[in-house]
This record gives sequence, C-alpha cells and structure tokens, in this order.
Amino acid sequence: MTDLAAYIAQVIALNGGSLVGKTRLQKTIYFMERRQLGYGFDFEYHYYGPYSDEVATAAHDANARGLISVGKEFTQRGDPYAVYGLEVNGELRAQEDVKNSEGKKRLLHLLSEYSTVVIELAATADFLHANGYPDPWPETMLRKAVKATPERVQSAKQLLSRLDDFSG
Repeated sequence: MTDLAAYIAQVIALNGGSLVGKTRLQKTIYFMERRQLGYGFDFEYHYYGPYSDEVATAAHDANARGLISVGKEFTQRGDPYAVYGLEVNGELRAQEDVKNSEGKKRLLHLLSEYSTVVIELAATADFLHANGYPDPWPETMLRKAVKATPERVQSAKQLLSRLDDFSG
C-alpha cells in the first residue's frame, strides 16, 4: 500500500524542511510526476493549472498524522497562504527514502529559483501542451491574463526549457 501522506513529508524534507504555499506544493509535485520522479499522483486542470485532489488530501492527512505542520501566514495585502513544515515524525519517516533522491533534490533546487506565479504559468503551459495544445502559450496567457506578464511568461518559458534539459 502506498503512503501518500508520507510522500508529502518526503517532498518537504527534500525541500529543506519547509515549503511555502499550496500552489507551489501542487506544481512541485506536478513537475516531479512529469519528470518521472513522482509518486503516482494524478492531475487535472484547475483554476490555478494542474491540480491533484490526491495531493491536497495527502497533505491534509500528513498534517493530521503529525508528519507535517501547516501554518497560515498572510501577504502584505492580508491574503492567507499555507506554510508546510516537517514535523519530527515526518522527518523520521522521510529519512528512509531521502537518501536516494538526488534527482528530486535537483528538481526542487531548480524550482526554488522561480516565483510561484512563474511555476504556475509553466505548469499550466506544460499541462496544456501534454493535453493537445501544440503551442500552449496563447491559451495559457488567455487563462492567466492577470498573471501572464511578458516578464513572467519569459521566465516560465525559460523554466520549461531548463526542465526539458533536466535529467533526474
């Protein structure tokens, strides 16, 4: 039986013990799945791009089991966001799997160089491309009109290019 909650704890452990934001968690695991470094989570399109109910449930379960903590912080505008942290139980559980995870660590490091919005744009374009859009950028810019500034789109394209060259 697979332990999806433990997988969430492992991702947080590999990310240095914390990960900020539900969107970043979803897109990080999405890119792990797309690069054959994942855990078997399924994704569908959602308002913020690729989304997995399984990831959301597994994160909730990991928190309930004491593997991770989920804190709430606020942006300067007062909007809440989640801060995931690794709990002692999660650290002990994740340690057994972390040793052979260099590819995952490299992917997490690469994603850490980009903002969550850029990762969201890149994941959306990647998902659209994988689902029949030969050039996903016009559709991505339409769906993400407010977020798809020229600078962010350029950064998202750069991220996807780097991910194309990525070898886990």
